[in-house]
Amino acid sequence: MQIIPALDIIDDKLVRLIKGDYAEKIIYSDDPLATAQQFADAGVTRLHLVDLSGAKAANPVHAKLFGQIKAKTGLQIEAGGGIRSIDHIEQYLNAGLTTDDFFMIGSLPFTSPENFDQIVERFAKNILLTVDVWGRDIRISGWQKSAAMEIHSFLRKMVDRNLKSFLVTQIQKDGMLQGPDFDLYAEILSQHQNISLIASGGVSGVADFEKLKKISGLTGAILGRAFYENHITLQDLRSLT
Repeated sequence: MQIIPALDIIDDKLVRLIKGDYAEKIIYSDDPLATAQQFADAGVTRLHLVDLSGAKAANPVHAKLFGQIKAKTGLQIEAGGGIRSIDHIEQYLNAGLTTDDFFMIGSLPFTSPENFDQIVERFAKNILLTVDVWGRDIRISGWQKSAAMEIHSFLRKMVDRNLKSFLVTQIQKDGMLQGPDFDLYAEILSQHQNISLIASGGVSGVADFEKLKKISGLTGAILGRAFYENHITLQDLRSLT
């Protein structure tokens, strides 16, 4: 199981939004490149890069920075935030990301099926579908709307289209530092054995990663707030990776 550190970027700064509010953010670093290199030096193999400025603009804003992080660290990247079309993915590729990286797609299957279909046609193997759930029900548009579909139906529908990579966030756990929804991930993998699944939300310390590692078939787990608020150290990462 990969541990995948998350870097959320606004205006070239590494931040965390408070309850998703762009007006309320904590700045963790003015140098995301240096932080990314620290993760690489600690032995991680993949980074989760979120362009929050791009998400707000519905267009990639930090493609150049993401390309610089790729060049500096050599790590595999999963990039997202504002991807709405093939052109947006090409912006990332032109900036230095490669077809070995992943591009995160969230609400698009529900809000713009035609654009989603075009992306699937060209970049199916590079799509990482990010699925946000409240319980088992999917939420879209920054968690504000129900997609009127539960997680297992959606996964079956996407697998039928030869999409295999998913990142599932349990909204009830996200940023709470109270532990992931272990039952959700075990349940998903028991029903969908041939997918690649990344867990997101709730990691509070090393013990949570150790428990996640015991879920058979889990590909990876996101590390976010627990690192930036010193619940997990770089030394911990070295021992876990």
